[in-house]
Formats: sequence, structure tokens, C-alpha cells
Amino acid sequence: MAWITLLDRDRLTLRLDEQDQSLMLEVNDGGFSPTYVTLHLDRSEAGVLEEALRAYRAKMGENSEE
Repeated sequence: MAWITLLDRDRLTLRLDEQDQSLMLEVNDGGFSPTYVTLHLDRSEAGVLEEALRAYRAKMGENSEE
């Protein structure tokens, strides 16, 4: 696997596997001994997530692309 880190924040990491074109989304609770949840998404699942995030931004009044 050839992982490329797209986003790395305190509680959120997003990586792309170039070989199989999958996306890994890892979220942790930020505690002293963090608990992690990892999702592996294919292209269509990533698209569904993107649409949901756009809907969230629209509802929150942040329609601009940043």
C-alpha cells in the first residue's frame, strides 16, 4: 500500500491508498488513551460522504468553497 496523507488533524486523519484507490478516514476521541474508529471507503462511498458534508455546510450557512 502507498498511503498519501491528505489531512492530519488532532482527531481526524484522511489518507488515500493510491494502489487500490481507497480512502481511509480515521477518527479518535482525543482522550488520554484515544479510541479510534477507522473507515475504509471506495470511490462511491467517498462521494456519498462528500455530498453529506456539502449538505452540512449548506445547512450551516457556509456555502463558499474554501
